[in-house]
Amino acid sequence: MAVQISGAIFLHIPKTGGSWVRDYFRDSNMVVCELEPEHINGKVIREIRNCTEDLIFTFVRHPLTWYRSYWQMRQNDPTDRAGKWIDTIVDLPFWEFIETVIRESPGYLSNFYEDFVSRCRAIGKQESLRKDLDQILRLLRIPYNRESIFTRPASNVISSTEKYSYELALKLMQSEIEIIKRFNYLYIPQEVI
Repeated sequence: MAVQISGAIFLHIPKTGGSWVRDYFRDSNMVVCELEPEHINGKVIREIRNCTEDLIFTFVRHPLTWYRSYWQMRQNDPTDRAGKWIDTIVDLPFWEFIETVIRESPGYLSNFYEDFVSRCRAIGKQESLRKDLDQILRLLRIPYNRESIFTRPASNVISSTEKYSYELALKLMQSEIEIIKRFNYLYIPQEVI
């Protein structure tokens, strides 16, 4: 759910820590309004909201952990399919799912992210979510509970035992080279190999 707070709009990219951010804003009574549809992107937000002065921000995630988390989320709830191309292949075994993305839609996540980040003036990373959210809220100069950001437990975490082979991880990173370079994801997270 995209959320408007005082002076800013948070866009929720699925599987990037957005549920935690949204819940932080809700629990801190910072929400001015919640925007539909749930994962509204930056291109649409400017058309439906008079928010030209608001800071629009979002969070991104390393492609290797994003794909693994997305695939696992769909495995955990096979009835939840959003109708996107990726959901037509998500029932494949993990390695085959990744190979299919690379073969049939290289740069899928880069293109998906672009619809969100193209209008954002601040972009944090899921890997440093708490620190980045703190910096964004400091920039806005609005009251917030800083301690709560750093003590609030994680939420909506979907663990997976699926692993990439080194070769498959490199192939996916090459397929998503735009994200890899743009957001400085020039490494392979150890937990995915």
